[in-house]
Amino acid sequence: MTFKVFVSGNQSELSEERFAIKNVIESTPIIKKYFDPFLFEDLPAGGRDAVSTYLSEVKSSDIYIGILGNSYGPKNENGFSATELEYDTFLENVTDGEVLIFIKGHEDSLRDSETTEFFNKAKKLSVYKRFNSIKDLKDGIIMSLESFLISEGRISFEEFDDRINPEIGYDVIDENEVKDFLEKRAINMDLKVPNIHINNILDSLEVLKEHKGQTIPTATAVLFFSQQASDYFPQNEIRIARFDGITRGAPVIDKQEIKGPFYQIIDQVENFFRRNTRTAHKIVDFKRVDIPEYPYSAIREALINAIAHRDYNRTGAPIFFYIYDDRVEIISPGGLVSGVTLKNIGSKHEARNRNICRIFHETKDMEKLGTGIHKMIDDMQDYGLPEPEFRLYDKSFAVIFYGPGENILDLVSSIPEERKTDLKVLGLNDRQIKALEMMVNDGTIFTNKMYQDTFGTSDRTASRDLKGLVDKNQVHPIGKTKDRKYEAL
Repeated sequence: MTFKVFVSGNQSELSEERFAIKNVIESTPIIKKYFDPFLFEDLPAGGRDAVSTYLSEVKSSDIYIGILGNSYGPKNENGFSATELEYDTFLENVTDGEVLIFIKGHEDSLRDSETTEFFNKAKKLSVYKRFNSIKDLKDGIIMSLESFLISEGRISFEEFDDRINPEIGYDVIDENEVKDFLEKRAINMDLKVPNIHINNILDSLEVLKEHKGQTIPTATAVLFFSQQASDYFPQNEIRIARFDGITRGAPVIDKQEIKGPFYQIIDQVENFFRRNTRTAHKIVDFKRVDIPEYPYSAIREALINAIAHRDYNRTGAPIFFYIYDDRVEIISPGGLVSGVTLKNIGSKHEARNRNICRIFHETKDMEKLGTGIHKMIDDMQDYGLPEPEFRLYDKSFAVIFYGPGENILDLVSSIPEERKTDLKVLGLNDRQIKALEMMVNDGTIFTNKMYQDTFGTSDRTASRDLKGLVDKNQVHPIGKTKDRKYEAL
């Protein structure tokens, strides 16, 4: 949304000042995005009469900027100058409009009586500032319009995640997302889910603000709890791809643009990651070991760090998540926070988005002491893989995880006991365990006849053993009953 600015002032005396205001609005980046200045001089010749034209324009404006000099200017049939008539018309017709009066010079004795009278009336009703030069005027315009944008909630000098946009109302909050957050927090903190009104929860998280009598969610609230999070903040996106090779020029096997509230994004990334990375299997000492290619705890830590610490002011930059044959790269826009370098990254703790980090702390997805870097390193080393590599690119920061390549089965010793399936406890007999070992470790595919020949059993016993392996989700059957084969899951 842009705001229309009506520039008023004696055209013969203040022509340079009028055009200076238009110029500074149209040439100042943060200002020109929001304001559209109107000067009577810009209208084409002909058409409606002058008075009805400029009065129509002033009635449709959001901001009136009046410049007063020494001369009142030509009067209409009612004894008013165009400037004062425009001023009065604006006050009478524009509800909640903004009036800014700029007075040229400090020598009020030099002004004619009509200007003095108009000035005395205006300063009782409106904000006014004095200026001595065109530069002073331009500086005053920028300062005043920036203040207006701040009061309207259009810009803020607060951190990104603490800002509001008045056009984003409380109704964008998805209460189911808040409930899911509460459940996640309760589970991670070993607490009961609190029976508290959603609005009170958001208040306690300090992600709501009052603006002109309305409750407005901050950017943090929208990003965590709104299904339209990526519509309001298009940079809230992860572009993830699986390459068939080790370079970005390799063919793409799978890709996805992932958007939405944070925890939905995190879940979708995990689903994509698990379907596009390997899980090997091995039977060792009567136990089945499932061996993922990477410890997902390290990957997830890097993903959450990227979401929490990225630069959201870079509106056209998503997070990139690349999976190659030999590594995973997570690239976050914005580089490192001021004061943090590649040398001190594990010991210097700074947050770019403190409120986003604080909410992740609520669910224990991030540690307050900033131990995420150490956690990634420890998780990779404990898994038998190299510690992650950290790189700085142009305006972005990357974490690189190197995988096991063809040596994935060597990771079996790194799998904790709780993630191994004890086949005896599962209820398998020695024949079934040996058969499963052959299927998992050697890729053997059994038929009923082959099972009978290998273990010297009857047809009935072979059928019962193989069905037991299927029922316990260790193998799956292939084909019809007569020619059925069995291979490991």
